Amino acid sequence: MRARWKEISNGKRWFQIRSTKPEIRIKCKCSDFKSLFLVCFFEFRICFGFLNSSDLFVSGCAGLGFMERKTLILTASEVLSCLDPDEVFRVVEETFRDAGLGRTILPPKLFMYLPGEGHNDFMFAGPASVPSAKAVGVKIVTGYKNNPEKFNLPHILAVMVLTDPENGYPLALFDGTHLTTFRTGAMIAVAAKYLARSDSEILAIIGAGTQGRSAAKALSRTFSFREIHLQDINSRAGEEFGEEIGPLLKLPIRLSSQAKEAVEGADIIVTVTSSEGEFVQDEWIKPGSFIASVGSYPELEPALPKSVEKLVVDDRTQARYRGELWKGYERGEFTDSMIYAELGEVVCGRKKGRETRNERTLACLTGVGTLDVAVARQVYERALKRKLGLWVSLW
Repeated sequence: MRARWKEISNGKRWFQIRSTKPEIRIKCKCSDFKSLFLVCFFEFRICFGFLNSSDLFVSGCAGLGFMERKTLILTASEVLSCLDPDEVFRVVEETFRDAGLGRTILPPKLFMYLPGEGHNDFMFAGPASVPSAKAVGVKIVTGYKNNPEKFNLPHILAVMVLTDPENGYPLALFDGTHLTTFRTGAMIAVAAKYLARSDSEILAIIGAGTQGRSAAKALSRTFSFREIHLQDINSRAGEEFGEEIGPLLKLPIRLSSQAKEAVEGADIIVTVTSSEGEFVQDEWIKPGSFIASVGSYPELEPALPKSVEKLVVDDRTQARYRGELWKGYERGEFTDSMIYAELGEVVCGRKKGRETRNERTLACLTGVGTLDVAVARQVYERALKRKLGLWVSLW
């Protein structure tokens, strides 16, 4: 806390007080040292956790002054600089563990399709709370397929709002695209840690976009791959993937024109596309393989989820209306009883992960808000330490 005297027109002197917490500014007028001491006492109790900042606001209304809160705005590049892959993996794994123990709050996402020129343009909001991480917030995501060609914008845009778990005040507002990319790669890697063979050598990826790159990077930090097989309907996208990821991971990237060629013989298969289709057939998957379906729409032959030894989802409720399984639910071909476990149950030990070398395992991951808010809290705390961003007053 800093204090300084200020002279005013009638000759009196007042103290101006500024809190040491960057998101809080205390404006107090103290004409004597007794009042100053009282303000310092409140600041001391806030800094050491003995008093909620909202209590100071009430006291300020009683005559000490008033508190002005601020919200931190971070740009995409600032968010990116605060994301460490190993730390994101740790946070994602801990969040899944908390979820398995029933220690998180995850309501269903609010989802809607939008009218307009593009077919299947959408918006959704995913609120969540992870009390152990002091993380509460909501991520708002839009998907407009015509964005790249028409507006030179990404297909998917995301904004993260992180709030104070004590009073709901918006602590931070920032780009959620990089956060989504990192947590997506991390959630695939966490699922593979518990469901894939530890000696997996060949990774196959269907989809050469941003999330495909994220999956390759995250999985390569957990497994010692010998090579990566890649298939994408856009051959140029596949070439760009190879040019970037090959040298970065020091691995050969084998480009395939057909999904069958990429998948056959692979130990870990990741489908991460923005399209719907039966890109991977049941008969192509060898014993002992792990498959992660991460797209928003079904990407596997419908028989595959029903034939694997273990089917795991990140959230049972969300699986009914997003991702790999929802069309099976819609047609009445799939039921809750076919799901072996939620990933959180496996991570916390309530359900076993891989038990034999030859069992085929499948994780259908739609992406959950608990991961977003937990990683967002990590970004916020790193930004505070590094003094990044712009502070604004919303009220």
